[in-house]
Amino acid sequence: MCDHEPTRRAFLGRLGLLAGAAGLAASGSAGRRASARVAEVPRTRVAAVRLAPDLLVRPRSDWGADLPPRAAMGAEDARFLLVHHTASPNGQDPRQVIRTAYAYHTSPEKGWPDVCYNFLIGHDGSVWEGRAGSLAGPVVADATGGNQGFSQLVCLIGNFERSVPTDAAQASLTRLLAHLAERDGIDTAPGATTTFISRGSNKLPAGTRVTTATIAGHRDCSYTACPGDAAYALLPAWRQQAHARRPAPNPYGYEQARRLGVVDD
Repeated sequence: MCDHEPTRRAFLGRLGLLAGAAGLAASGSAGRRASARVAEVPRTRVAAVRLAPDLLVRPRSDWGADLPPRAAMGAEDARFLLVHHTASPNGQDPRQVIRTAYAYHTSPEKGWPDVCYNFLIGHDGSVWEGRAGSLAGPVVADATGGNQGFSQLVCLIGNFERSVPTDAAQASLTRLLAHLAERDGIDTAPGATTTFISRGSNKLPAGTRVTTATIAGHRDCSYTACPGDAAYALLPAWRQQAHARRPAPNPYGYEQARRLGVVDD
């Protein structure tokens, strides 16, 4: 996902991620094999985690309790947030899309240890933990085109080349961006940027000194159309909204008490 168009079409055909009411269906023998691994979504639901008064996140176990990571993943030095889209048909069941992404991302073709995104957002505004451990703190991610490092990946479920995300998805996106920025100490003030030395992508070779906005789009760091033209055009507004959602500075110079991940009033 988030691939160039030929690769994306091959992925959609192979895993049967088809548009319309048919939803997810196998396509060809390779598609049937992949579909067999992800077709049955567990019926058991897991309670969401409240990270802030207006932010509930479905833990990884809610979509993938039976799909463990293939290898350990280290902590990330998160300095900016990178917005993606899955490029899958809009309006599908988020759990099924994430499970399908997991099957592709951990396949021999990609070879990643887990679904590549740290968090995903459904058309209904639901927020999902992707890569294992991301609820607890920043985790190293993977991305088509290479991982330049220093980021957390937030992915809108759907294709936003021509259509914009739903209002519910956009509201959840800005809430999540605000929370992650607060958690990881990322500046979201107007015009905020960060500078780092790239670990290597097809756009930013390893060793390149990079300066980028602290909330950026996948195409800023890799040669890709992701997160789609319609979504990318909304990034300035999302930056403003995420910054507006950050808590006001505490004039008394001490941190607010936190219990179970929720800030007390």
